[in-house]
Amino acid sequence: MYAREGFYAIVEGVRKLEGLSASRGIAIGPVFCFPDEDTAEISRYPINGEAVDAEWSLFDTALETSRREITLLLDDRNREQSEILNAHLLMLSDPEFIPRIKRDLETRLLNVEAVLQDAVEESSGILRSTGDAYLAERAVDIEDAFGRVMSHVAALRHGTQGKGLKRSSTTTFIPPGTILVARNLKPSQALSLKDSGISGIILEEGGATSHVAILARSWRIPAVMGVRSFASQVEDGQTVILDADNGLVIVSPTTGQLSAYRVQSAAPGESGKEKETRIRAPSVTRDGARMVLRANIALAAEAEDAIAEGAEGVGLFRSEFLFMGSLNLPDEETQLASYLEAARLLKDTPLVIRTLDAGGDKMIGEQLSLTEKNPLLGWRAIRFCLDRRELFSAQLRAILRASAEGDVRIMFPMISNVEELDAALDVLEEAKNECERRGQAYNRRIKTGIMIETPAAAVCADLLAKKADFMSIGTNDLIQYTMACDRENTLVAHLYDGFNPAVLRMIQKTIDAGTQTHTDVSMCGEMAGDAASVFLLMGMGLRNFSMASSRISAVKELIRRASLADAVECAEAAMELSAAREIRKLVQERLKTYE
Repeated sequence: MYAREGFYAIVEGVRKLEGLSASRGIAIGPVFCFPDEDTAEISRYPINGEAVDAEWSLFDTALETSRREITLLLDDRNREQSEILNAHLLMLSDPEFIPRIKRDLETRLLNVEAVLQDAVEESSGILRSTGDAYLAERAVDIEDAFGRVMSHVAALRHGTQGKGLKRSSTTTFIPPGTILVARNLKPSQALSLKDSGISGIILEEGGATSHVAILARSWRIPAVMGVRSFASQVEDGQTVILDADNGLVIVSPTTGQLSAYRVQSAAPGESGKEKETRIRAPSVTRDGARMVLRANIALAAEAEDAIAEGAEGVGLFRSEFLFMGSLNLPDEETQLASYLEAARLLKDTPLVIRTLDAGGDKMIGEQLSLTEKNPLLGWRAIRFCLDRRELFSAQLRAILRASAEGDVRIMFPMISNVEELDAALDVLEEAKNECERRGQAYNRRIKTGIMIETPAAAVCADLLAKKADFMSIGTNDLIQYTMACDRENTLVAHLYDGFNPAVLRMIQKTIDAGTQTHTDVSMCGEMAGDAASVFLLMGMGLRNFSMASSRISAVKELIRRASLADAVECAEAAMELSAAREIRKLVQERLKTYE
């Protein structure tokens, strides 16, 4: 999990720092502090109207040079790297941003470097101001893509184009075997790391969905993100232990810790046969109760990791990240390509695609300029989509067309009443008719479900279940809406607890509604990946769980050691208790019997 800002724990006299595990593994070695991007200010000066065309020509040439440069790089890159470079190409062809540069040149009469810098800073600033980690990472992409353009503008203006002008941070020599430490890395910088021989990555910023994290996982380089102010706490050459399995960084470890971690990292890993056995082991309790474990993914390529970890399909494909990956929204064909990639990787296992869940803390396009007093309660998810029919219809058609090549399913987010579900189903029916009119194949028996994320949906789950093929409990929002607490607000964070009796009753009501109406019920929130929660939820009647791929092994291990009869008895006792702390204590005591 993310560490609290400035959080340090002294254990056995050694400082440990916590962060977010982005790519698992253990690394031991000296740190190398990567320099920040050059911070020298660009020149800013006024121009007259006659110079506008020359300034635009300078920008246009630098832009085209950057596009050609990226296109050449694409010829020798794997899928993950190609996704980054293609995203940069989209940004460098954005139909709104590029013409804006011309307009600003004409109206502001400033040199093109100043105009470009202001435009990039405004766009990236808007993304960062949302407070959403993923959007902040996309801001880095914008700066990276147009930073390339800026460097070519400088080269052209000073007559050094083609003479090897490069940004210094991308040409820094990184000693092999070191653990790279930086505030953040732009994708273009990260692309140069594969063959550098580094043993690990520690970043002060970034998250598990950043391009750097994706690349680190692809290259199997241990990485931890979000270790606040770390670069200022260490010096080049200082030894650290990077425990990316647990999101820990141990500074100046003791001899004993070094020995223990070296033994652990040198220990032979499981053989291919052992891993295959673990992955194929059924998720069945000691007394024969079958559970279904699926994965949550944000990118199509992550479906491959899900299968590798033993997932029985994908229970939540967060499609909004496809919309947030560039400055312009993806069209139907772009979406189709992504959904097809995931469906083909999953083969015949389910792929549940959640329709666009934008808004609140994940804003796109016009939502970014809204000044809603309570955005988490505002124009988001299904509400936004029903008001933007053309956007919604295009996504539904893309999902429908992908369903012709796999077990693809549709899930509507943040449904609060039957009227919203009816409206969404009407748009889906129109999308089906349009596919038929075009002669495009799709699964006419495609399953359609909803997320239970609001108390209103949980209370009326029996009514909603009559019109849905399945329901998936999204505990991340359900907890904060039930407890009326913003989960990002540290002042009320103590209220955000899935073991609160009110939350558990909402979950139980949903499970019971599914049983009564013979509607499948699953859970895709963070509770589904927590072993203690899964034990309690099994006892409450839940049988389908979807979680981060990295959590599947731990949850499966708990299921295989547990008894459903014990879980039922524990759940019955828990529902009689009146406080979250009492319920948590009860569950933890029961789990001790399986240690």
